[in-house]
Amino acid sequence: MTILTDTPSADPDAATRTQTRAAAYRPDIQALRAIAVLSVFAYHLAPGRLSGGYVGVDVFFVISGFLIGSHLLRELETTGRIRLGAFWARRAKRLLPASLLVLLVSAVATFLWVPRSLWSQFLTEIAASSLYVENWRLAWASVDYLAADNKASAVQHFWSLSVEEQFYLFTPVLLLLVALLSRWIRPGSYVTTRRLAGSLFALVVCASFTYGVWLTANTPEAYFSTFTRAWEFAAGVLVGLLPMIASRTARALGVALGLVLIATAATQYTSATPFPGVAALVPVSGAALAIWLGRGTFLARVGSWRPVSLVGDTSYAIYLWHWPLIVLVPYITDAPLNVGTKLVILGVTFPLAWLSTTQWENRVRFSARLLGGRSPATVGLWSAAAMAVVLAVVAGGLAVKVNGAAESERKVNTLLAQDLSCLGAAKLADPTCEDPDLEGVLVPDPSELATDEANRAECWSSSAAKSGDVVMCRLGPETGYSRRLLAVGDSHNDQLVGAYEDIAHEFGWRIDVAGRVGCYWTEADLQKNSTADQTMCEEWRRQISAYVEKADDLDAILTSKARNSSPILAGDDVTTSVGATADGLVRAWAHRPAPRKVPVIAIEDNPAMPEGTMACVEAQRLDAASACAQPRRKVLPPSGLAEAVAIDPNAVLVDLTDLYCEPKVCRPVVGHVIVYRDDGEHLTLTYTRTLAPYLGRAIEDALRQT
Repeated sequence: MTILTDTPSADPDAATRTQTRAAAYRPDIQALRAIAVLSVFAYHLAPGRLSGGYVGVDVFFVISGFLIGSHLLRELETTGRIRLGAFWARRAKRLLPASLLVLLVSAVATFLWVPRSLWSQFLTEIAASSLYVENWRLAWASVDYLAADNKASAVQHFWSLSVEEQFYLFTPVLLLLVALLSRWIRPGSYVTTRRLAGSLFALVVCASFTYGVWLTANTPEAYFSTFTRAWEFAAGVLVGLLPMIASRTARALGVALGLVLIATAATQYTSATPFPGVAALVPVSGAALAIWLGRGTFLARVGSWRPVSLVGDTSYAIYLWHWPLIVLVPYITDAPLNVGTKLVILGVTFPLAWLSTTQWENRVRFSARLLGGRSPATVGLWSAAAMAVVLAVVAGGLAVKVNGAAESERKVNTLLAQDLSCLGAAKLADPTCEDPDLEGVLVPDPSELATDEANRAECWSSSAAKSGDVVMCRLGPETGYSRRLLAVGDSHNDQLVGAYEDIAHEFGWRIDVAGRVGCYWTEADLQKNSTADQTMCEEWRRQISAYVEKADDLDAILTSKARNSSPILAGDDVTTSVGATADGLVRAWAHRPAPRKVPVIAIEDNPAMPEGTMACVEAQRLDAASACAQPRRKVLPPSGLAEAVAIDPNAVLVDLTDLYCEPKVCRPVVGHVIVYRDDGEHLTLTYTRTLAPYLGRAIEDALRQT
């Protein structure tokens, strides 16, 4: 998404650069830019209408590779060198004025309209975007199970700009190495330089594409990885090394084929298409064909049309501004996007992009009083200072969040220490209780829910670990314990770590906890998002069973699973049937060395509240108990645990649903405590600690029954 040409500035080479620009101007590429940015814009506004419009980003990557590669090779051929400082300064002048403005506006808008519970995520992504590492931030989040409920931030689209900036960082260095090697092989031969450059970038294409295909099949982080996208830029560089075909007819046919390939990907791909992987070949090949053969064809005539060239000229700004508007408008209006607001976004984005390009970006970039004609060192200092301003604003917001989280934790601990009789689950245990000391109290703070959880690395096998190995923590006394229990399951098991810890200390038990992201203890094959995740889940389940078979000192096994857990693979079919779930559970439980001696205590899952519940809680606060309540029948789909317990002769069900719900409704706030830390999926640590006395007694009763 880069416009390579530079406006003249007050330096001795200005006239030469102006002539070079005139010769290098490509209206066909302007048309291709317009196609790419409009595809992305249409996809973001109406993904159902242009389901594969995201491939516009890949078109931009090829364009950038072509322009930057061609520019650097021309510099090598005409001057015999690449001035790294000057190159990076030009990129900074081109990219930073607009991008840092968008980031600063997004940060301010976050403070004004975005719920404080989302500040940490949004502001962290703004910081990552200002440093051009947003793609790696999102790659990390894509394999972090606890970040699975992250909302789309106003700067999520900066992932592609981050990848592009990383390309700008390393490509000139690679070409300098090529030049040095060329001179060593055959001094003064730029033919050798071009051949070596072609060989190098062909190698990058092969290696990066192969890695991308493999990683796409194994993990969602592939979408954001620089290494899976490098081949798209390298393909653009290779296009710049190809000779032009003389026949205008052949060029026109080639361009038409390229546009058909791009259009096919944009209209036929969906969010379910494994991408980038092999599928990226289609839009990348289309873009490469259109760039290689586009000069002097119908595409160039289209690009010369003023409306198209204007979109091409402002494509960078259109890309920057459209996404923050799409994300922020629902927060501003407190309503989902509809046809009317989408039309407003459409109508605002283009003039805003034109204004920011002409009245801000170009003025900062070319003014002699600002960055025009400045030395690379000066440009670097001003760039660093501007980035520091954005980071300082972000740091201020994050400091507010940290202080808020600390204050919320202090308040929670104070209340728990008072052992109030009607706090949290105690209110449902005795619906008649009243405590005037809780008047006006709501804990934890609704804006600090993300930090109110007890899961910890030593209890948790995460996707980021890329291993099926069992990770296990030990709660309670190391020696002298009266019972030893194993608690095993998915995140709905590990959300109880705080309660397990309180129970272990109260009863003098040792409770070992082993959790796995989105994976529970079953013999059924679970359908996962990637081959790698499925393999890791299978290995973890196998190792849990192997561990249980050898553990002859267990007094019981605690297990839990999400109500809405992964579907089960049954041959070529996929099922969520309760019968198949129960069968898989019972077969896993059979791995106990002495099934008649070691009971399974299945802990029924909490209600599955709908999306939007926590936004409702943050908006309604104390009124959320009524305003955000859900019918009990709607949020209690069967988990399969009760059915499995009915089959296994030495299994007991612990069902605490009545400590989450009243007879007809389930509320997200109970006894002045917020029950959920995310959209109805996971409990807050605060609520689990109020639940702990009742869960402990229920487990003790279950042990007496067996």
